[in-house]
Amino acid sequence: MEKTRVASATSSRAHDEVACPSWASIMRCLVSTFADQAAIAIENVRLFDEIQDKSRQLAEASERKSQFLASMSHELRTPLNAIIGLTEMMVTNAARFGTEKALEPLRRVNAAGTHLLSLINEILDLSKIEAGKLELNPEPVNLSRLIDEVIGTAGQLAEKNKNRLVVEAQENLGALTADSMRLRQIMLNLLSNACKFTKEGEVAVRVRKVADGREWIELAVADSGIGMTAERREWIELAVADSGIGMTAEQQAKLFQDFTQADSLTARRYGGTGLGLAISRKLARMMGGDVTVTSEPGKGSVFTVRLPGGANT
Repeated sequence: MEKTRVASATSSRAHDEVACPSWASIMRCLVSTFADQAAIAIENVRLFDEIQDKSRQLAEASERKSQFLASMSHELRTPLNAIIGLTEMMVTNAARFGTEKALEPLRRVNAAGTHLLSLINEILDLSKIEAGKLELNPEPVNLSRLIDEVIGTAGQLAEKNKNRLVVEAQENLGALTADSMRLRQIMLNLLSNACKFTKEGEVAVRVRKVADGREWIELAVADSGIGMTAERREWIELAVADSGIGMTAEQQAKLFQDFTQADSLTARRYGGTGLGLAISRKLARMMGGDVTVTSEPGKGSVFTVRLPGGANT
């Protein structure tokens, strides 16, 4: 009987030790946990410092790249402008300079110089946008005049592939405040692409005013008994539609990526850098709008520039 009680007491003490760990055991667990947490915190600090250091390095590299591109573009544009100006003068005044027999080579030199200058400008624009250093100059835009200027410039591009240029614009489009030079750049890029990918077809510029994605309409508050209009945001849409080769959904998905074209076959056949559309969308978004596309293979494409107009009440 006595042995049974001793055994029972021993078992009870062992059970209590398992169920209720000692204070020393608790402290060991706490110290171990704190040590683990401290090690994790120290590692996080180290990783954070590494990330900050990498960020500083990337920022410095981006700054150096921007400075290099700005310097390079200046050094290249100066002689290129001279070459372009001189060849234009020699073509325009061929009889005076005795260059009638060299007109075709002079035109080729002029076209190559103009293309290279355009490429340099696009790379510099992209670099400035990425670095957040491209500044816009918002001002009231006369849309009718801007469209006339753009159509006049794109006329030669249309004639090259025997395309017909059409303009469809609403009257009383209202106010538009934007960077007119950049908007002109966007429209010329879209028209250039439309004329390039269309042969013996039609390229149309359509301009209209919309509100909240719908054509502008007045909203009357019926229960007031008085005709009223609710405040709505006006938008200006400038669409460039063509009857050219069109694109698949897969081609459209990567269309606005930097240095990317619809596909390699299109790039080889039609040329280009794959920068124009990417820059156009970035510029439009900087002005509070966007550039979108709808297209169908063999039926053409429609690129739409949508920019904020004003609020109407």
